Amino acid sequence: MTKLQTARRAILAVAAVLVAAPLRGARAQAREVGPPGSGGGASSFIWARNETEFAQALQDGAAQRFVPMFDSRTTVTLTKTINVAAPDGASMTWGANGNHAKVQWAGPVGDDMIVFHGTKGSGSRCLYFEKFNLNGNGYAGTPCGSCLKLSAPDGDPGSIYKFTLRDIYTAYGTRGISLEGAVFEGMCENVHGENHREHGFYAKNTNVGQHNRGIVSNIMMVHPNMSRNLGAGIYLDGVYSVNVLLGGFVNNALGGVVATNGIRAAAFCNGENTGESVFVVPNNGYGSLILFNEGSTDGSTRARKFEGGQWVDVGKPMLYLLNRGAGVVEMNGHVATYGGALGSSAVRVIK
Repeated sequence: MTKLQTARRAILAVAAVLVAAPLRGARAQAREVGPPGSGGGASSFIWARNETEFAQALQDGAAQRFVPMFDSRTTVTLTKTINVAAPDGASMTWGANGNHAKVQWAGPVGDDMIVFHGTKGSGSRCLYFEKFNLNGNGYAGTPCGSCLKLSAPDGDPGSIYKFTLRDIYTAYGTRGISLEGAVFEGMCENVHGENHREHGFYAKNTNVGQHNRGIVSNIMMVHPNMSRNLGAGIYLDGVYSVNVLLGGFVNNALGGVVATNGIRAAAFCNGENTGESVFVVPNNGYGSLILFNEGSTDGSTRARKFEGGQWVDVGKPMLYLLNRGAGVVEMNGHVATYGGALGSSAVRVIK
């Protein structure tokens, strides 16, 4: 190797160091400073130590349109509702990843825990909210209203749509997850509602018949597990446009799915000892399909609550897969029996 070649290689090596050094420095600095709420430490996770820090992180995620990710050790107690205003409609995800954070309610009875609310005059897209444990304090205390609510009562101009709720575990509230008003085109995947005073999942339209009506629609539910509630697993209060796939419903008082105005489709679900019927669909709506579902019953187990020092029945033993109104289609469902119901002629698919 000539001296000229050696010199050229040395110059190239020095240039590479000069170029790489600021890049490495910038990356190190990005790791050293976490997002808002992290305390400025090296971690990019937010370890909220109290409800104020927790609320601020959720509200920052909405206002700045990003998805804050919490440290998995996050455990907070809420004494008041956290209200998060949905940002205007840019097609970019915002919301929060709880990383299995644990949130406990200790506020007034009937108040909601976390509410994402639409902003009047501005539809909001792409809420992404996942991996939270929300306990409503109703086992031995005073329950919250809804553990999680998406609310858009002002209609389409203040809507929340194209949202994702995933891996959310709710328990011991009045209701688990609630959708109200112009909340549409969303997916609820692996959402749980257990031991609530009313329903695991609740959906309701607002201002029906008015110019600013808010209609819950195009909701896709994949593997909802809604069990041991004193109301229904899923209660659709006038809401029709919902698909339920791979649902699990055990020991609810009113049934697995109650759809007062019909339901677009429910398929490949299972209900066990969950009200008199797994599905209660008194109205066909725009066409209701109940397909390939299974029920199972022992003919005696029913929902109960502990009241006045004793257990009180609040539901009926399960006898049917479907209690339906005219036009509701059922296909290839069956009911398995065991225990005292084994071989009972009272148990059948259709009431």
